[in-house]
Amino acid sequence: MSERFSREQQRTLALAAVFQAAQLADDIALRGDCDPRAFEALIEGVMALDAETFDAIYPRPGLLRDGMSLLNRSLNKDSAGGSLRPLNYGLALLHLAGKLRKNDDTTSILRHRLIALSGQQAHFSSLTEDAFCHRLAGIYVDTLGTFRFRIQVKGEPSHLQDENKAARIRALFLAGVRAAFLWHQFGGRRWHLLFQRKLILSQIESIDINNL
Repeated sequence: MSERFSREQQRTLALAAVFQAAQLADDIALRGDCDPRAFEALIEGVMALDAETFDAIYPRPGLLRDGMSLLNRSLNKDSAGGSLRPLNYGLALLHLAGKLRKNDDTTSILRHRLIALSGQQAHFSSLTEDAFCHRLAGIYVDTLGTFRFRIQVKGEPSHLQDENKAARIRALFLAGVRAAFLWHQFGGRRWHLLFQRKLILSQIESIDINNL
């Protein structure tokens, strides 16, 4: 158990990490780039395979600020314009994670592929270099990408057709599913977004993200 946050706050932060992945993917699709530190924090979360605490998976929760903001706006039903795309990606990631939880074979393959990649991590200069992102993207395609449900990404064609940028978007979607698993482990359910809006908003308000 994290000493900094209650279980409810950790659940809310994990949900924010899902929406953080969605927001960064949208940034890459539209602008071709995203906040590098926030990107790294999410990729670190993917590779924290056997971490047992929230802090071990996301030791820098302040970097989830954009996801927290998107979640806050969405729950306040202020999702017009630019918020609608990443909101839809976030909801799609929760749906995809739900499908993965019901498929033990694909979950096992995903875990074993990540364990293998973790063993090769020393061969890469960083978790954010293109080569590593391509490996994560390949894992996403071979596992989550086999489901009939697909996330349709909208953005600038030049960015979406760039192999390195496309790999980063897929790596972020893998990170989003990882965060969705954590959210579920903390008791998060999709119906909470409809029927526990005020409770989630109160948890967001209780977390002083700017001082993390």
